[in-house]
Amino acid sequence: MKTVTRRQMMGAAAASALAVKVAAQAPAPNPNFAQAAQDSHRKNSMILASFPIPMSVEPAFQFKA
Repeated sequence: MKTVTRRQMMGAAAASALAVKVAAQAPAPNPNFAQAAQDSHRKNSMILASFPIPMSVEPAFQFKA
């Protein structure tokens, strides 16, 4: 039988208290997953569109092997 030390017990208690605190601060998930995905996609698209891309970096429209 393995014994648990006081330090291990306090570490587990501290970790669980931290997990509860983090979970309480997290925003509630949006129940409408399709709308949440569209909002996320729109937000990420706007962020990416704000970066200038030189023409030399853009890929060709037709890739030939």
